[in-house]
This record gives sequence, structure tokens and C-alpha cells, in this order.
Amino acid sequence: MSGFSTVAKAMAIAPKCSGFLSFCASTFIVQHVLRDKKRRGLTYHRLLCGMSISDMVGSLMCFLSTWPIPKGEAYLAAGTVQTCAAQGFFNQSAALCTISYNISLAVYYLLVVVKGWKEKRVEKVEKYMHAIPIVAGLGTGFTGLGLKLFNGAGWICWIASGLPNHPERHNPSFGVFRLAFLYADAWAIILFLAAVMLVIYIHVLRQEKSLDKYVSSSFASKKRKQSRKIRNQAFLYVGAMYLTWIFGSIFRLMQFAGQKPPPAIIVLFVTFFPLQGTFNLLVYMFPRINRHFEQRSLSASATASMTSLTGAKAFFSSLRQSNMEKGFGRRKGKDKDLTTTTSFTVESEMRKSTIVSTTENTDGAVGDDFKSRAEVSFAAEPIAEEFDENEERVEVHASDVGESSENEDDAIDELTHIVEA
Repeated sequence: MSGFSTVAKAMAIAPKCSGFLSFCASTFIVQHVLRDKKRRGLTYHRLLCGMSISDMVGSLMCFLSTWPIPKGEAYLAAGTVQTCAAQGFFNQSAALCTISYNISLAVYYLLVVVKGWKEKRVEKVEKYMHAIPIVAGLGTGFTGLGLKLFNGAGWICWIASGLPNHPERHNPSFGVFRLAFLYADAWAIILFLAAVMLVIYIHVLRQEKSLDKYVSSSFASKKRKQSRKIRNQAFLYVGAMYLTWIFGSIFRLMQFAGQKPPPAIIVLFVTFFPLQGTFNLLVYMFPRINRHFEQRSLSASATASMTSLTGAKAFFSSLRQSNMEKGFGRRKGKDKDLTTTTSFTVESEMRKSTIVSTTENTDGAVGDDFKSRAEVSFAAEPIAEEFDENEERVEVHASDVGESSENEDDAIDELTHIVEA
């Protein structure tokens, strides 16, 4: 093995590391979807599950890297012609299937965001979203297997020349098959995704302008936030594919142009190509992580508001007690009433500002929690009655801005909850 160059060794080792990470990441997504009944019943999660299963196979092939190549033909190679053909079949099938699932995911976002399709309607075309990637991957895989196209390609078994070790497996048109079976498809998909993302971006931009023009600012702000969440999530999935394919595309384009790629491009290619699953996991978990920090921030805000109200109540209670202890004879009762009235007025104003602030920055769940704790803290009957009036204001305001997403007849609302499920 001492006869292999540093680049050849890097090509054998680097994909083992990135392939292992991607395999683990895709495995996590699959189990996360399959273990939950709700996620199993949603088209979005089933598409991600299908993509991740395909990526698991491809990542495993990248992890094996040079091991299945016939012994002596590459660094760490320890396989045979048969093991190389098997790796080539699974590598080709998984690679095309995974990138084709990006089409399905993009079409899903297009139907929901732009066309306003709800989950039940999307389910009617879901079978095609799975069938196209699977048929494309397995179709090219079996074709390559029948034409004996799969040979050692330096760092993995794929469509390659059989020369000089296996002239019986050499196909002079192997370069055409490389282009037709994978790279032309990948580049076409990249262009398609760019077009879909542009359509989604323009649609969301127009929707935001319409909201600013025709509806209240609070409702428009909520809708704008949801639309941007979905748009950004779609962009991130496309970005994950671009990161996976950028160095491989540069590498192949230089080869097709008759130029020799520099070692840095080669190493980056074999490192990033297996990482689709890792990038997908980061995008998949992003809305959940974001929601977690949002909830922590909202909870801390509500707690701080309650603390300030409790402190104000304690202050005025102390003031009332102090006045009572001084003793004003027959005016004692009147002073008590005056103090109570002053305390009630200031506390009422503080609660009003806090309730409005909390309603504008929190969802229904935090609002309900705040109201329940406020009712416990202010047990005095006059204050409880005044708080009930403010409670009604909170409920009416929440209804105006559409806080009850369960009753929202809007595909964007539905997709927002699906993505965070």
C-alpha cells in the first residue's frame, strides 16, 4: 500500500468519515418519523423518511469507499469484481433516488405554499412523489448492472472504465452513461429547484405586501412570520443539496473539459458528496431548536411580568399596612378605602400593559398559562373582576390575530405545525 499517493489515501479515508456521519444522521430522521404516529401520517415527514432511507444506502456505500474495489486497484481495496458491481448498483440507485426526492420535496412546498393545498389533497399525489425517485434510481441501477458499467472509480465503485484490469467490462461510452445516469439529472434538478424557490420567494413577497395592505398589522405580522419560516425551510433543504453537489459538479465539469482537477477539489468532492444526510438532519431539526428557544424566551418574559406584578402588589400591601398602623382615628376606614383604590388603579394599569404586551409576543398556550397564574395571584374580589374583563380582551385580541391555529383554515398554518411536529 505504500505505492499509493497521499491524495489516493485521502480519497479512501475521507468518505468513510463523512459517510458514517451522514448514515447516522439519516438513521435518526428515519427513526424519528417512524416512531411517532402523527409524523408517520404526514406527507412531509414520509417524503423526508423516503429520502433518508435512500441516503442511508448511499452513505453506507460511501463509508465502504474503496473496500469493495478489487484488491490492489485502490488504497485499502479488498474486494472482488462482484462486490464492486454490487456497490456500484447501490451507489447509483441511492444517489439518483436521493436527489430525485428533492424534486418531490420542492413540489410539495410549491403545492402547499403557492397553490394552498391542504394535507388531504397532497396525499392524493403523494404516491407519485415516492414512485418517481425510486423508479429512477432502481432503473438506472439495474441498467448499469446489466451493461457491466460498474467498476472501480478511484474512491468508490461506480460507472467507470474497466481498463486496464478488466477489459471485458470496459464500455467506451462510460462517460456518456455517467452524464446521462447522474450528473445531467443532478444539474437539471438543481436548475429546477432554483426555479421553484424563485416562485416561492416571489409568492411570499407578494403575500406579505397584500397582508400589509388589507389586514391589521398584528395579523399580518403573524402570517409574515409563518410564511418566512416555511420559505426558509424550503431554501435550507435546497441549500443542503447544493452543498453536497457543488464540489462534485466542479470535479466532473473539469474532467469533461479535459482538465485535471486539483487535489483540493478532489478531497472536497469525496468529503462533501456523502454529507447529504448530515445537512438534511440540521435542516430537519432547525425549526424544533428554534421553537425551543422561542418558548424559553416567552416563558421567561411571562415569568418576569408576573414577578413585577407580584412585587407591585406587595408594595401597596405594605403601604396600606403602614397607613393603618399610624392610626387616623375615625378616618381610618376612609384611608383604607383610599389606599385600596390607589393600589387597585396602579395594579390595573400594570396588568393592562403587561397583558397586551404578552398577547402580542406569545401564543395561546403562554397566554393561557399567564392568565391562570394571574388569577391565583390576585385573589381579591374587585381585582379578580377587573382581571376577568382584561381576560376577555385577551381572548378577543387573540381571536383577531388568529392565534388559534387549530381552527385556522390556512395551508401555511397547517404546514408550519407539520414541519415542527
